[in-house]
Formats: sequence, structure tokens, C-alpha cells
Amino acid sequence: MSVHNEKSTETVEAAETPVLEQSKSKENYEGDQTHGVEPARQKWYQWFAPTDTPAERRLILKLDGLIIVFVFLAYWAKVLDSSATSTAYVSGMKEDLKLYGNQLNYLNTVYMVGFITMQIPLTLVMTRCPVNYFLPAADLFWGVFTLAQYKASNVTQLYALRFFVGALGGFFFPAVQWYLGSWYKRSELSRRGAIFFIASQVGSMSSGYIQAGAYARLDGRYGIEGWRWLYIICFACTIPIAFLGLCLLPSTPDKCNSRFLSADEIRLAQERMASENRQARQPFTLPRMLEILKGWRIWVLVSFAFFFSQADGVSSNSGLSLWLKAEGYSVESINTITTVSPAVTIVASIVCGVLSDVYDAKASLIAITAVLNIFACIVLAIWNVPVGLKFFAFFLSGTADGIAAIIYAWANEICAHSAEERALVISAMNTIGNTFGAWIPLFVWKTVDAPRYLIGYNWTIALDVCMLVMLAVLRHYWIRERKRARN
Repeated sequence: MSVHNEKSTETVEAAETPVLEQSKSKENYEGDQTHGVEPARQKWYQWFAPTDTPAERRLILKLDGLIIVFVFLAYWAKVLDSSATSTAYVSGMKEDLKLYGNQLNYLNTVYMVGFITMQIPLTLVMTRCPVNYFLPAADLFWGVFTLAQYKASNVTQLYALRFFVGALGGFFFPAVQWYLGSWYKRSELSRRGAIFFIASQVGSMSSGYIQAGAYARLDGRYGIEGWRWLYIICFACTIPIAFLGLCLLPSTPDKCNSRFLSADEIRLAQERMASENRQARQPFTLPRMLEILKGWRIWVLVSFAFFFSQADGVSSNSGLSLWLKAEGYSVESINTITTVSPAVTIVASIVCGVLSDVYDAKASLIAITAVLNIFACIVLAIWNVPVGLKFFAFFLSGTADGIAAIIYAWANEICAHSAEERALVISAMNTIGNTFGAWIPLFVWKTVDAPRYLIGYNWTIALDVCMLVMLAVLRHYWIRERKRARN
């Protein structure tokens, strides 16, 4: 568990005031750094910017070790649970708990209710608490509720447990995006966000193998059915990671105590955030909330996030696997071939993250990705094309999620002036995507239309076109704000 270092904290508190006063005295610094002259950026193969001092480089490496390792592992564990219930259902849970109706759908619905309704509240609560305790504590409770599912004796118990699992896991993604924005400069955020995001793809690729191996070797061990072991494994993966977070994570630079960061390093982190106009946490009052809701940022960014969040339908609705099954491919071949899509997403995420940080090319990367996804969906909507081209289109659609990290990095940059606005906007962006993603596929990606999904592919084309329009709107407002800041 993170230890409070009294000597270091006293030094930090003594140094914090002049640092904050210095940032306030640089009222026009935002015009020079954030909205005006671009900071020096590294080459694509470099991890640090040319202007980073040796002290900054040591700090960045420490932050990567303390923060990125934990959030990657924790997100990977979350993905294991997201598929555990579906795997458990077909591995004996259906018969043991007599789930012969629509109970699986209801379980998923209850999970999504907790996931969606608690994202914004818990993210905002986190901004008022020490993050180094809040995130690992939420992970611990998430692990406990996940474990409790193995003892369920009826579906009613599962309903209650799935709600809490959804609530405690749902806010993790926006909370981490906000947390990364509290420590890293805008020329560093996209790569870290990409590393964090690809944990979900690694999880989806590995979960099937882990669960299949566990079921085959543990079914009946100690009198416990195989499907119950799946939840025990999720718990066993989560608890060590949560304790790792309690030991490693620093809070935010404005109120930081850490056994691994010295007073000088904390002061340097504060100065780095001040140079980015990344403001420390302030009281979250009703007038402040109304001010945020009256601004353009939340409405434009959330609208943009809606179109982005729905545009990955090709890869998220099993079109490739269902087509392969209809073509007579073996189960082994289907399982192998479908791992290409998340692999494409991983590569796209890394490439977009690096290029975004090096060239500050967020808008261009988003536009290119949308065009690639439009091309893929046009091919799939036509359908009667050469088999090789159809494979290429399915795999190409995996790039749709590759821009997730840079979209949230951009939101961190746009809302840099307010920690509270960053938290509200980022969590709202993610919530709106999950809210619509919970029911739109029921009408657009109908199982009876599989594997062609003509409505779904045309819907995705429309989403990407709308995303390009919203990209133009977002750039317009952002460029206008930067011009006003310079004047």
C-alpha cells in the first residue's frame, strides 16, 4: 500500500504554492504553448521530446512504470470478465441455474444498466478523492463481486451481482483517460492512451484460450463446476493487480504523495502540467456544472463520440465469424482467423498513437480512419466480391477502434483548463457510446441478417460520414478558441 512520506510531502507543500503562483502569473502562457507555438516533438522512434531534460525523462519513465503498467493489466482483467458470463452460460451455468428463457439477455441488460448509469457519477467522485486509492479500491470491490458470482445458486443473485460488477468496471475507462491527462503532456498522451486501450484487444484475444484451458483442466476440481471456476480465475487475476495499484499509483500532481516520486519530481510534474495549462482540481459546484453545460466542448465532443462509438460495428458484431461459419470453415480455423481483427486494431492503435504524438495529426488520423472504414463497409455492403477482397474489408474494419486513444487525448487537451470539465466530458463521451451501443445493434445488426448485415454496413457508412462532418465542426470550434486565446 502506498506510504505517506512526511518529509517529501512537507517539501512538496512548501514548493507547491510558488509553482501554482507561477502558473497563474503566466496568464498568457496558454497562448504560447497550448494554443500557439507548437512544442518540440520527438521523432516517431523516440520516446522523449528533444526538449525533455534528463530529469523529465526520468520522471516520464517512472510514471510509465507506476501508472501504465497498472492500468494496462487492470483493463485486461476487466475484459476477461466481460466474456466470462457468456462462456459460463454455454459451459454449464444454463443447466445448473435453469436459465431456459431470456435470462442471459436480462443478465447482460442488468450489467449494462450498472455500467452506464454509474460511469459519470463515479468518475466525478474520483476527482474528489485520492486517485491512488480510489482506482485500486474499486478494482478490489470489482474482484470481490466477480468472485461472488461463482457462489450464485439462482439467477436473482446473479442479477444483483452483475449490476455491481458493471458499475465498478464501467467507469474505469473514462477514469483512466482523465487520470492520464493529469500526468502527461499532450505530446505524450496518445501513445499512453493507445497502450492502455490495446489491453482490451489483448484481453479479447487471450480470454478464449484462458477460459477454454481453465474449463478443460478445472471442471469438477474440488467439487466446483467448470463455469464457476471462470469467475474464480477472474478474481485471482484481479486481486494481485489491485494490490499492485495500491502500492504503485501516485495520486494527481496537485496533491501527490508517493514513495517512488521525490519532492523535486512532483514539483516538476506540477510545472509540466502548468505549462500545458492543465489545471488542478477545484471545488465542483452547481454554477461550475452549469458553466460546463453551457459551453460548446461537452456538446460537440459528446456528439462526435456518439458517431465514433457506433462505427466499429463490423468488428463488434461477429460478421466475420458468422460468414466463415456459413462458408464451412472449421471451428479451429474460425477461432484463428478472427484473431486478425483485434491484431489489426492493436497495430492501428499504436500507429495512430505514435503519429498523433509526433505530428499532432489527430484530425488527419481520424479522417483517414473514417475513410478506410467507409471503403471496408462499401465492399461488404456490395458483398458479391472476390473472397480475398472480402477478407481484406473485414480485417480493414479493425482499424475503426484504432483512433480511440487520440480522441480521448484530444478531449484532455481541449478541456485542459478544468479538471472537472475533463472528467465530465470524458465520462459523458464514453457513457453516450455505451448507452446507444446497448440497443441500436438490436435494430441494425439483426441476427437474421447475418452474415451479410446489409443494414449494418450501410449504417456504419452513414456513421463515418457523420463523424467526418462532426470532425469539421470540432476543428472549427477548437481553431476558433485557439485564435481567441492568442488575441
